[in-house]
This record gives sequence, C-alpha cells and structure tokens, in this order.
Amino acid sequence: MRLILIVISFLCVTATWAQSQDIYAKYNIYRNPIRVFLNKFNWTVTSGYGATAYQHDLAGFYFFQDNDGQYILDKSNELSTIFQGYAHWMSDPVSGEEVSLENPFEVPYDYLERPVNNPELRSSRYLADADTMGLGFSSIANTVPVMVSLHFNIKKFRVGGGFQYERHYMRPLAPSTDESQIRSYEPAFDKTSYTKFFGTVGYQFYEFWDYTFVGEVQLGRAKAGKEINTSAIGIGQNFYTNLGVSIERRFSEYFRLIIKPSFDFKGYVINLPDASSVRHTNNAFMLNIGVSINIPEIPRSPIKSDHVQLKHVITDPSTGRLMEVRGQPFWKEQNPKIGQNHRRLWRYKLKNRRKISPY
Repeated sequence: MRLILIVISFLCVTATWAQSQDIYAKYNIYRNPIRVFLNKFNWTVTSGYGATAYQHDLAGFYFFQDNDGQYILDKSNELSTIFQGYAHWMSDPVSGEEVSLENPFEVPYDYLERPVNNPELRSSRYLADADTMGLGFSSIANTVPVMVSLHFNIKKFRVGGGFQYERHYMRPLAPSTDESQIRSYEPAFDKTSYTKFFGTVGYQFYEFWDYTFVGEVQLGRAKAGKEINTSAIGIGQNFYTNLGVSIERRFSEYFRLIIKPSFDFKGYVINLPDASSVRHTNNAFMLNIGVSINIPEIPRSPIKSDHVQLKHVITDPSTGRLMEVRGQPFWKEQNPKIGQNHRRLWRYKLKNRRKISPY
C-alpha cells in the first residue's frame, strides 16, 4: 500500500509539472495548481445489495442435537457414554452440558411410530458422525454494502484504495443432509457487520459511446463485527479478494454513474477450546450502484450570464488576468463534439410539446 501511494504521488507531480510547460504557460492562462492536482483523483461512493453465502462443513466432527441445542466435538476426542461438545461454533464457541449416552449410535425412536414427517422428530436426541454423513450447514444472508473509494487514473489503468462497511442480516443455516431429522442451525446473532479496507487495481478494457467498462481487483482486510469473537478467529483469516466489473455511464468528464457487479472471496476459521477448528466461508455477490466524481480543474465562470458549454478563456473581472473557466455545472458535458447539450431543442421535448401553439 505504501509503494502504491509513492507511485501515485510521483505521477501526480510529474503530470502537474508537464502541464506547466504547455499552452497555459505560453499565453499565461491561470489555472489553480491545487485544483489541477486534485482533478487527477476520482472519488466513488456506492451502496447496493449483496447476497452472502455462509457455509461450513463439519468434516472431522461428531454432531449431537437435543432439545436444548446443537453441539460438535472433534473426532480426536474419544467418544464414550458421556458427550460434551461445543455450541455456537460459528461465532463464539462455548462448552455444552454433559450428556449421558447409553449407546451413542442407537436410533432414539422407532421409524414406524415416528415417520419422517412427524415434527417431534426434529426435537429428538440425535448423534452422528459428520464425516459419514457429509454434514454441513449453509444459508444466504442479505447484505447492505456502503463503499467509499479513491483512485488515480494512469491512461487506461487505475490504482487506489477504499473502505467498505457491510451489514449482514442472518438466516438459519440449513443442513446439507438428513433435513428430516436435523434442525437448521441458528447462529448466536441475527445480524452482524464487516468493515473492509482495501487496495484496488483496475483496467479499462472496453468503451462504447458514453459507457466505460473497467475490470477491477480489490485486495484487503475484512474485519468481522463484535458478534463474532475475533479472538477465536484463526490468524491471517481476515484477508479477502473481490473481482468485479465497473460499468460507468459518463455524463461529463467530472461525473459518472457507476453500476458494479462483483464477487467476494473470503472466509474465516473459528478455533474451538480443544484446539480443533471449523472453517467458515462467506463468499458474496455484490451489486453496488453510485456515483464517481473528480474535482473540476477549472471553476465555473464568474460571469452569471456565461453558459458556454465549451471550456473557454475569459478575463477575470476581479484580477484582470486570463483564466480558463467552464459555463456548465460539473454534471453536464463541458466539451462536446456538438455545440449544445441536447440534439433536440428544448421546446420540442415531451414535457414542453403541449405548450407549443399550432398557430
């Protein structure tokens, strides 16, 4: 990250110096150097929707369920007539009560008396070898992301960084097998959050009219909210990768509408008190929508009646020196190939048609 900042600073200074040698210096046209420097950066703010797939499997564990809860125990522990496993293995593992088992693998009911559609079946005591069953749990959590990022453009490349906050709304995790007997796993929290700090690299690979397509890669750290016990998370488990395509609709050189579908690859490991661990993945599909702006390198014209769309040079009424200005707001095109904002006259737009007199 430090190297990226050094490279960006060098390129910005070089670009600013080169600019001072061009036509602006020749004709002594004033442009604020601070604005020129800040114009090199793009600010992006987005929000949207995400679907986070929480998933884990219990390979290497015994699984036990009774009326009070669901518990797991690493198979390195010898299984006897007493079972004491761990609950809340997704966020903050705690030891369960000791349970006496006369025969660990005896079916605790008669199949004929309690067929699979009997709701009492789900509250029965149930012990299984998760390896044999291929048992795991999964669900989709609704996610609301809010992102702020900054990047510097180098021809078709962009380099930068940013911050993203996510709010996850949890759902019960369904078992991967034997749903007639195993209840869905209820997380110890109904919602949680993630904060992400990342660096990003992008490349503009396609352009069509006013649309630009940019492939982007984010690499960073994702920190779980307080609902997940971070002291139980394995070391180095908070790194993540995001791959996405930013689709940008340009309204002007300073203002763009952004739609970005992307996919997160991330996960974490929860360490249990007996030194065993469970790996959880929470990959996610994200759809972010927002705006991207950069500060105009020249101000609006101080002459109120000046609405010239092209960038142009005037004599500053207050200082008397030549200065480059724009006559349009930053969200409107400043330098189009045609001399007006709209090909159709304002009077012929749909909302003004009925105002036109036929006579």
